Amino acid sequence: MRLCVLIAILWGLIPLSPAEAVQGHTRLISTWQDTTLFYPSQWSSAAELRVHDRMVLTSSSSFEWGATATSWYRQHPSAWQTVRPNQRIDLTKVTGENDHSTSRGEIDRLAIHATIDRHQLTVGRQAIGFGRIVLYSPLDIIAPFAPDALITDVRPGIDALRWNINLSAASQLQAIHIWGQDNADNSTLVAFEALLDWGDLLLLGGELAGRPMMGAGIAGQWSGIGLKLEATTYGRKPHRDGDDPHDEFTIAAVECDARLFDDVYLTVDYLFNGCGSDKPEDATAILASAFYQEQRAYLSGRHYLISALSAELHPLVTAELFGLLNLEDHSVMIRPGLNVSLSDNLSLDMHYAWLAGHRGSVSQPASEFGDQGDQASVFLSYYF
Repeated sequence: MRLCVLIAILWGLIPLSPAEAVQGHTRLISTWQDTTLFYPSQWSSAAELRVHDRMVLTSSSSFEWGATATSWYRQHPSAWQTVRPNQRIDLTKVTGENDHSTSRGEIDRLAIHATIDRHQLTVGRQAIGFGRIVLYSPLDIIAPFAPDALITDVRPGIDALRWNINLSAASQLQAIHIWGQDNADNSTLVAFEALLDWGDLLLLGGELAGRPMMGAGIAGQWSGIGLKLEATTYGRKPHRDGDDPHDEFTIAAVECDARLFDDVYLTVDYLFNGCGSDKPEDATAILASAFYQEQRAYLSGRHYLISALSAELHPLVTAELFGLLNLEDHSVMIRPGLNVSLSDNLSLDMHYAWLAGHRGSVSQPASEFGDQGDQASVFLSYYF
């Protein structure tokens, strides 16, 4: 109730903006999942509405807000996941939840932005991301997307205080404090970014939910090929011994991207996932560990090859091919897709993912992707 009052007061202090300034989308989603070790084959669907706006308060400040309402249905009962590890204040309302369906409304942006000379200050629920690697960035440490995520146009909101200092026209320093679900899960980070003659440099360090960390990345282009290298190393969580998959671990990646032909682009990553394991039978314990439950990692293995190919078949039609290969157990995901622009604001996305590998049992997985069923999905999105 107090949160509702606070939001109402903030709203009353803000001058109304033109209706056309409000942006967002509506989306209809239909998916099919083949039989897995845990569930029979099933259909599921979702409908989503999101609105977002940034309103000018004064010449040097603004107010940003955004909200998303989503309804889900799935054929077979299973638990609904609603964990938000980087949010201190609960701004989510769940209604009508049962074994097959649920509806949820969430405020995912609620922040004040202020600028004073070379300083920018943002406080509240906001989106923060680091890293230059596209497919899976080791420097995207706060709320990363899974490498096989299909919908990535809206980053998760996090409760944070961010202070940016523009040191020069080509460099900036950031100090960020993030409120977790409790004080033990708070994070404090410092980031430095610079545009140099040969490319971009990013340095990152601090404490992430109780574990010390530091990372670095470079990005540039040589002979028409984009090259990016990133690495992040973590220490142990002193207040929760044993919660992380390893006392110390490193995640590193190298990415190359190039234009092969007219309107044909290829991106390839090698990923060393130090928080995972080289043994498929360890997957259950790995995925249950703190680093994964905080949604900071998604893959349970160690070494991966990730690729993405896109080709414009027509000004309104783009074909995609995504590949994810576990280099140790040789399980693989291959996902072709098609994006069709139906109008200026309306798009249709269709994907089918083949997953292959050795099959095991619930207690003894034999490979990362072999025990998962094929997946088909169709999205219809309207943007306004």
